[in-house]
Amino acid sequence: MKDTFNATAAIVGLVVIALASLLPIDAGDVRDQTGRRLTGDVLKRLAPADGPTPLPVRVSITAGAPDAATVATVLKTPTVDTPDGFAPLFVDVDDPAAPLLAVTVLSRDARLVVEGKLGEAEASADARLASWLSLLPPLVALVIALSARSILAALLLAVLVGSAVLRGNPLTALWAEAKGLVGALLGWIGVDAVDVEGYLGGVIADTFNLQILGFTFALVGLVAVVGRMGGTRGLVLALSRLARGPRSAQAVTSLMGTAIFFDDYANTVVVGTTARSLTDDHKISREKLAYIVDSTSAPVAGVAIISTWIGYEVGLFDDLLGVLSSVPGLPGSGYELFFEILPLRFYCLFALALVYLNAWTGRDIGPMYRAEYRTRHGGPLTDEGDGTPSMSALEKPGVPPRALNAIIPIGGVLLTIFGWILVVGSEALPAFDPLSLAHWKAVFDVAADDIAFILLGSALVGSVIAFGLAVGQRLLTPTEAVASYFQGLRTLIEAAAILVLAWAIKAVCDDLGTGTAMVALVGDALPAVLLPLVVFALSGAVAFSTGTSWGTMALVLPVAAPLAAQLSGDSFVVLMCLGAVLDGAIWGDHCSPISDTTVLSSTASGCPHLDHVKTQLPYAMLSMLAAGLCGYLGMMVGLPLPVAYLAGMGLMVGGLYLFGRDPGVGVPTLDKRAPGGVRPH
Repeated sequence: MKDTFNATAAIVGLVVIALASLLPIDAGDVRDQTGRRLTGDVLKRLAPADGPTPLPVRVSITAGAPDAATVATVLKTPTVDTPDGFAPLFVDVDDPAAPLLAVTVLSRDARLVVEGKLGEAEASADARLASWLSLLPPLVALVIALSARSILAALLLAVLVGSAVLRGNPLTALWAEAKGLVGALLGWIGVDAVDVEGYLGGVIADTFNLQILGFTFALVGLVAVVGRMGGTRGLVLALSRLARGPRSAQAVTSLMGTAIFFDDYANTVVVGTTARSLTDDHKISREKLAYIVDSTSAPVAGVAIISTWIGYEVGLFDDLLGVLSSVPGLPGSGYELFFEILPLRFYCLFALALVYLNAWTGRDIGPMYRAEYRTRHGGPLTDEGDGTPSMSALEKPGVPPRALNAIIPIGGVLLTIFGWILVVGSEALPAFDPLSLAHWKAVFDVAADDIAFILLGSALVGSVIAFGLAVGQRLLTPTEAVASYFQGLRTLIEAAAILVLAWAIKAVCDDLGTGTAMVALVGDALPAVLLPLVVFALSGAVAFSTGTSWGTMALVLPVAAPLAAQLSGDSFVVLMCLGAVLDGAIWGDHCSPISDTTVLSSTASGCPHLDHVKTQLPYAMLSMLAAGLCGYLGMMVGLPLPVAYLAGMGLMVGGLYLFGRDPGVGVPTLDKRAPGGVRPH
């Protein structure tokens, strides 16, 4: 049955790709949008570093009527941040003494070229004029992901297809990519015998990309050492002492999932395996445990300011800065974008809140109610019995569980990042005032240029601390600590490959003008007010179909970002859409039966996989409705941020009381404070 479905998906996908050639992509819109972007890039390069803004100039435009109108429009577009708000870079005047700004627009080999000159300064920019072929990479990626269930194969083939379109020959593209990879790998060891070309070679030769990869690997290695010496288990056990009954046991388990914020894989395995005895004692079903584990893994890792996700998300944002440069008011680095979007991560925050609301109200919905009713009334922990045997412990046998062995290394990473940013950023200020918000913003603005190196260095500092604790307390030998570290690194190989391919496909989509083609295709048919909600739903559908949140982010962001930038031109709409992509990817991942974290959550919790999927689905949908209606749509129609969150919380509480029931009514509940340890519910 699975093979038939995959074959059907492939056939349908090929038909969709064939029909893409008939899409009505307006060539005039494509040229106008491309001209706007290129003219803006050229004008920014020509703008003097100091002097008045806007700068009075005489304008000379060498172009046809439509292109001349485009240049004139861009000259009047707000593109530079000034103390008084947003103002044009240049203003056209009749003063013969004003400097001459000459702009030329011409076409060369299906590419649009914009050249500019101001005094002795010259700048130029060019781009391929988008067509239906610009849609091939994301379409091919989706078809392969749906039919082959492999995001790696999907992204790799999409990169090769895009390279072939740009180079005009598949063999030339394949040779360029292979040659570029070899050149980049040789460059790592100091050999520059082969020029680095192609998209794959370019992304792995980039210093920033390498530092982000290094940070992610170092943090995962640190987590592995912490887990092996018993630090993670100690942290979980310290929290478990707070449990008094089923509701508090759920809350404590949720707190465990929130506390293990630095990695979603570590979260699912650690909480799923170590919280079993706690939830079993309080007659909580394995389905409920799997839900808590799954809904506190990716959501908390996705919004944590220090986690194995932040490097990936910052890397994606940094690669979008070029296509977002025309939008006034947006931050100048991926790290700043991450912080700007944090309050708009509605699904992540609502999904986390729903876990706690579920514990507080004690009410369950649909299949989860039946699972909880079964267990509370003396039935088995799962429909198939008492669950699967526990997975092997992460820690070395015999090591004492000490929470400080987890808190100190992770705290060391956090403090190092914060202190490093403060030192680097405050050097640019004559006198840093810790009470000034403007000074703090300036500190982070300056440090953003070195953020990848800061993250990498901080993760290495935390790794050294973890090694010192493990060896100094004789919990691990130096050999065991090193082995644990590299064992953790091996678990990230596939994720690193996805990240590299994500960077590559974004570069391909930029050069092909995929976003421009989407804008020309959609045109004005989609109101800006609905754009974040539509992007959220699209990301969820892709993640559900492919089973990967990271892959979905890589597929959708290169399309959604320019779409939002060019349809609205408003920084708020762009930020909402970026948050919608990230959150939609996590929502779809929660609902998908082929998601790795969904599978890992059910496995670690000892819950049959399909039982976990069907019991979690109503909660994921309730969080989705709160995020979509109150967050991504509510904010666009004018709801203030606090009101949007209050409305979403009210919607979720109402859903629990309207559709849910208390499975433990009339059942004696364990209470360690009551005589005999039991009290009526």
